[in-house]
Amino acid sequence: MKKVSIIIPCFNQGKFVKEAIESALNQTYKNIEIVCIDDASRDDSCEVIKNLVDKYENIIFFDLKENKGVINARNIAIDASTGEYILPLDADDKIEPTYIEKAVEILDNKPEIGIVYCKARKFGRKNKIWNLPEFNLDDFLYGNCIFNCALFRKKDFYKAGKYKENMKDGCEDWDLWLSFIELGLKPCRIEEVLFNYRQHENARTKIASKDKNWKLNIFENHRSLYLGNEKFILNAFENNIYLEIRLKKYKKLYLLFLTFFILQLFIMFFGVCK
Repeated sequence: MKKVSIIIPCFNQGKFVKEAIESALNQTYKNIEIVCIDDASRDDSCEVIKNLVDKYENIIFFDLKENKGVINARNIAIDASTGEYILPLDADDKIEPTYIEKAVEILDNKPEIGIVYCKARKFGRKNKIWNLPEFNLDDFLYGNCIFNCALFRKKDFYKAGKYKENMKDGCEDWDLWLSFIELGLKPCRIEEVLFNYRQHENARTKIASKDKNWKLNIFENHRSLYLGNEKFILNAFENNIYLEIRLKKYKKLYLLFLTFFILQLFIMFFGVCK
């Protein structure tokens, strides 16, 4: 029975982190360790986690004194973990009791699979099933459909280059899954709701969507994957042609406006001269 390390980074989630840890402790799969890492929280997160550490032997706790973000926290926690399999879990989310058991069975028996996830539910601000589309590589190049709480092999994580620091503005999980795909590994979805994603008004994904840097970084990190995809190349070509047509159209309008503006200047100039 392979050990699973559940990685829980925490920053100012004192209200919710106990629920996250308890959902990890309640797994039917028992060969687990929980690696909690507090990223210099300013609330009572440390105290909440320490109380649980005192009660359970399989919780490892790191208390960072300087906040450096979730990528740094996850990488440190995974480096310190001893499990062959890794499951990241954010401090405000929860997993169902059978999630790890069912995910481990897939990784154990299917070496071609590198990412195991499931169907999900949103709760908190909204309570509903999270209708994520099924994985399709052509579509996955344009948008992520696999949340961060997915099981993977620790050795594959290192081959993929870990969570990359240039994804600090968000979408670091999507970037990691693209790296797994570049290694020839496939994702597999369990057709059951086993993950609960808490919604907040200021979710990291919403913040990240306002900043376009991550889009450029995604492409740069996986240039060969994108440029090797025929559908992506065709879409880029078609969009470029469309852009050129639009530019030509606006160029004509611009030249027409410029001509009119110069003509008006001449009329004004000769009018003043008279």
